[in-house]
Amino acid sequence: MDREKKIFFSSLFLAGEPLDNKFFRKILDPINLENRLLDYMEQFNGMSLGIKIRQVSGGFQMVTDKELFTELEPFFGEKTETLSRASLETAAIIAYKQPITRLEIDEIRGVNSSGTVRYLLDKNLVKVTGRKDVPGKPLLYSTTKFFLEYMGINDISELPTFREWQELKTK
Repeated sequence: MDREKKIFFSSLFLAGEPLDNKFFRKILDPINLENRLLDYMEQFNGMSLGIKIRQVSGGFQMVTDKELFTELEPFFGEKTETLSRASLETAAIIAYKQPITRLEIDEIRGVNSSGTVRYLLDKNLVKVTGRKDVPGKPLLYSTTKFFLEYMGINDISELPTFREWQELKTK
């Protein structure tokens, strides 16, 4: 196994969180890097070691294989908290409508969302990305890279469309 591949695998193991291409450009040859990293991921995942490399949050992350997770969960526990229905609903609104103000979120949900937005900010799932150019200059909220990691997606475009979401709800 070549040195570059070992560095890629070891970096992911040591980091414990997604590492993006920017990180790997610092330590590996940047020419055609993205394709090589995708090849390394594919090779690693083909070895069926009980851990996988996934693309998430704009980078790569080493994770437990889903097949083994339920078996190991009683011993290691779920690392992430589950979100309440209100938090999930608010996070979804922000993800689909970003950037969005709290008032706009409240209008969509039909309830005051200030506590839920504050909770999502504390959990680093959303962030303030500016102010809307209207009277009062309300804060604008958007999702974070950690949101992508938490949802297990690489990019916001991987979220289901509204139609797909409605179909999932009826199943």
